[in-house]
Amino acid sequence: MPKVSVIIPVYNVEKYLRECLDSVVNQTIKDIEIICVNDGSTDGSLDILNEYCSNDDRFVIINQENQGLSVARNNGLNSASGDYVAFVDSDDYLLSNDYFEKLYSACEKYNADIAVASIIRGNEKKSKYIYKIDKEEVAIDYKDKLLLCDVPDSNYVWNKLYKRESLLATGIIFPPGTLYEDLYYTHKVLYYMDKVVTVCGVDYFYRKRQGSIVKTKNIQANIDKENGDREIRLFFEEHGINFEQVATVTQKYKIFGLTVFKTVKKYGKCKNILLNSLCWNT
Repeated sequence: MPKVSVIIPVYNVEKYLRECLDSVVNQTIKDIEIICVNDGSTDGSLDILNEYCSNDDRFVIINQENQGLSVARNNGLNSASGDYVAFVDSDDYLLSNDYFEKLYSACEKYNADIAVASIIRGNEKKSKYIYKIDKEEVAIDYKDKLLLCDVPDSNYVWNKLYKRESLLATGIIFPPGTLYEDLYYTHKVLYYMDKVVTVCGVDYFYRKRQGSIVKTKNIQANIDKENGDREIRLFFEEHGINFEQVATVTQKYKIFGLTVFKTVKKYGKCKNILLNSLCWNT
């Protein structure tokens, strides 16, 4: 049984796939399985997967008709056999070779169900931290776990390592055919799994690119996001969490379509910001 199963959904990402796979292959913890779920790619992604598989017996390739990211992740998780599992998107990559080793060691040290890494978001031109861990901390209470993981603001599934048996025991799956699937998943997993630990010095690189799901602007995407946001609020309410105490809430004040003043409330604390110069609403 491998220590870690890495689940990588793949769909038409030949430009970025090698960088992603190399960052996983070169991890200092070698006892891993790399489950790549090819979601009906029509470019050269499958050829790249077959190339890596022929040179490394840790690779497992699952081919499926195009059914979306949720089904790919669910199928990958059903095939995993590791003590722990992690999700990596195929256009992203891990910034340190000891990424999984540090997350795994933290879980073992604290008997934690989830270990969490920092997130850097960017592209070839610029990048920045959108979630930065400065110290190792442990949380068991649901609200403490939300605050520690910056959920729902950073409601991502892929900067975490999960104890596989505990994750499967929750019975939670990614909703098939739904965009913004993390909105339906991460906050529930944090509720049902017991202990979370944050880990310093390991970064997940979240690539900002055209054509990605978060860049998709259509009616269905907007509906899925609104439904996901609503589901989070209802779940929090059912479990005694005040949404505004754990999330960033921004109210903008505009003049002729330009934002000139905004109120930002995070963790229940309010901060008023008068912009130095007018900026277009985005």
